[in-house]
Amino acid sequence: MLNLLKAPYFLQRFPWLAEQCAGVMQEVRPLWRLAVPLILSQVTWTGILFIDSILMGQLGAAALASGALALSTFFFCYVLGAGVISASANLVSLAHGAGNRDEVASATRAGLIVALFSPLFLGVVLWNAKPLMLALGQDPKTADEAIHFLHILMWGLPFGLIFLTLRGFASGIGKAGPVPVITGAALVLSPCLGYALSQGVGTWPGLGLTGIAISSTLTYVFLGASFAYLVAAREPYRHYRIFGKFTRRDVKALVPLLKLGIPAGGTMGLESGMFTACAYLMGAISAAALAAHQSMMQLVIASFMIPAGLTFATSIRVGQLAGGGDIRAATRAGAAGQALGILWTLLTTVALIAMPEPLIRLFLPDGREGVEAARAVAMTLVPVVATMLILDAWQTILSGCLRALKDARATMIIYAVCCWGLAIPLAWFLSHRAMGPIGVWVGMSAGLLAVTLLLLGRFRRLTRHLVDGRRML
Repeated sequence: MLNLLKAPYFLQRFPWLAEQCAGVMQEVRPLWRLAVPLILSQVTWTGILFIDSILMGQLGAAALASGALALSTFFFCYVLGAGVISASANLVSLAHGAGNRDEVASATRAGLIVALFSPLFLGVVLWNAKPLMLALGQDPKTADEAIHFLHILMWGLPFGLIFLTLRGFASGIGKAGPVPVITGAALVLSPCLGYALSQGVGTWPGLGLTGIAISSTLTYVFLGASFAYLVAAREPYRHYRIFGKFTRRDVKALVPLLKLGIPAGGTMGLESGMFTACAYLMGAISAAALAAHQSMMQLVIASFMIPAGLTFATSIRVGQLAGGGDIRAATRAGAAGQALGILWTLLTTVALIAMPEPLIRLFLPDGREGVEAARAVAMTLVPVVATMLILDAWQTILSGCLRALKDARATMIIYAVCCWGLAIPLAWFLSHRAMGPIGVWVGMSAGLLAVTLLLLGRFRRLTRHLVDGRRML
């Protein structure tokens, strides 16, 4: 009986399972090698938000609530642009897998066009967000401070999107080496600038929330400008001449990019919009609920930084293998990415359940006005947040796998139904009629559970059809 617990014996009893496990394990090493620089990049993005929230908490619960409203709104617009641009990385990986260098350059240039022009439209939304905030029941003072924050932070948006485009190019050709260096420097720059500008230096009192907005904007400028310099001046990127003369081929590349990117951006926007809408629901309950929500969201984002990097790496790896015609290996790469993401979030779930109070105090420290009420609300959210950590990572990696296989439209429909047809109405009902703040998180978790199950079924069905030849990329 004890021998049945030994993996080798157990797998010998089920040779098909042994074959599948061996295939997945073969993909773990190349996937992890690709994922490390992307995870470090995601650590920077997460770190900027994480640091901002800690600095906001040092200014008090009211400042944290205003910052939460601003960051939720900015993140929604950022994700819309990033979702469209993510298609550039998928097209680069497919072209690289097929050995087509010209298509690699064209897909990257098309992504840069989107990175430069999409902020013109998204900036209008950010600049004029205050009426929407007030219409959705936010406190006028909180909305005033949030919109002032957004009016500064929005100028960092194009630089952030340029960085994402070039990161996708470098990763898609398997040369993401500079990403950790650039992002590591940004992660040092952000807290130093943020603390100095918000908390003050010496006798200078600092700028409060305004200082945090300025430091974040400058960090995005650094990310985009430094990576652009490397791509233009250093090998092996210079060989692709990304910043050379734009041609008709590059403009034509916008068509497949938008065909894949608009549904991908819509998918990310639907998910991000659910989080934003739920932040507004919490703000309509109370400032304490919104501050608690922001503290828990930052823990979710902190846990999510490794699954986010894995999502991008898995999507690129699946695209490279599928572009080379090996669908079975692409399927195994997708399974390896899911397994790594779930394993990581199991660890962070245990950490949250084991020590929730020290983690919450990072954002709601002692001695600040309103923190006790916000902390009490945050503690009630811990069990639901712990469950959502796993669901959020799993569904995101599945979405990246499907995007790599050019199945973005069906994915967008799934998110629309589950996030907006199920999660938000359920969150509103439970928060207003029965459960208060915890009802918002129950609604979000229910929506993500439905998304995960439907995406898993979709990925399995699609890969079977590709292997059988019933569908072509």
